[in-house]
Amino acid sequence: MAAALRSELSVADEIFTAVRIYVAGPLADIENVRSVQSAVVAAGHELPLDWSRGPDVAFVDDYGSRPADSAEIAMADLDAVLVADAVLIVASEHDGRGMFVELGAALARACRGEHVRIVVIGAIQHESVFYYHPAIQRVATVNEWLATPT
Repeated sequence: MAAALRSELSVADEIFTAVRIYVAGPLADIENVRSVQSAVVAAGHELPLDWSRGPDVAFVDDYGSRPADSAEIAMADLDAVLVADAVLIVASEHDGRGMFVELGAALARACRGEHVRIVVIGAIQHESVFYYHPAIQRVATVNEWLATPT
C-alpha cells in the first residue's frame, strides 16, 4: 500500500513539475525570448508553441500583406496560451504588441478560475497596469522562477 502511494505521488510530482510553458515577448527581443525558452526546455518543460522560429518572424511589420497567414499565426499563438500551464512574459526595453494579447488571455483564464501561472520576467520598462494584477508573479530571471516550488 505504501509503495503504491509513493508511486502515485511520484507520478503526480512528474505531472505537476513537467508543464507546458508559453513564453511571450517582443519580436524585437527575440534572442532574449529564445534564451528563456531554452532555459524552460532545459529544465524539462515543454513549449506548446515556439513562435520565435515561426513564420511571423519573417513578416512582422507587414501582417496585412498576408491576412490568411496572419490569422493562422494569431490562432496558433492564442491556442498555445490557452493550453499552457504557465505563461511567461519577457519584459524588455522593446515594445511588445502580441505579448499583451497573450497576457490578457492568460489573465482571463486565471480570472475564470483556471490554474495558470502567469509570470513577468525581468525589469518592467514598459508598464502595464495588468503587470500588477494579483494573479501575476514578477521575477528578475527565468532561473529564479524555475527554482521556485510550484
